[in-house]
Amino acid sequence: MGNDPNLIFLKTFFSARIERLRNLRDDRGSISIETMMIVAGLVVVAAIAAGVILTKVNEKSKEIK
Repeated sequence: MGNDPNLIFLKTFFSARIERLRNLRDDRGSISIETMMIVAGLVVVAAIAAGVILTKVNEKSKEIK
């Protein structure tokens, strides 16, 4: 499961988004409301993607048995 291209894509995508958000911070050091909303949205999307992948894996494992 470590070589699953979907998980690799998601990890790379979210790593790039997080790095971009880190570079957008002001000198004040505070995170804006918009940034927090983006991060929350990304977390929700990641949770949905993980749920879909887990569901498909469970369906396939039931077919094999």
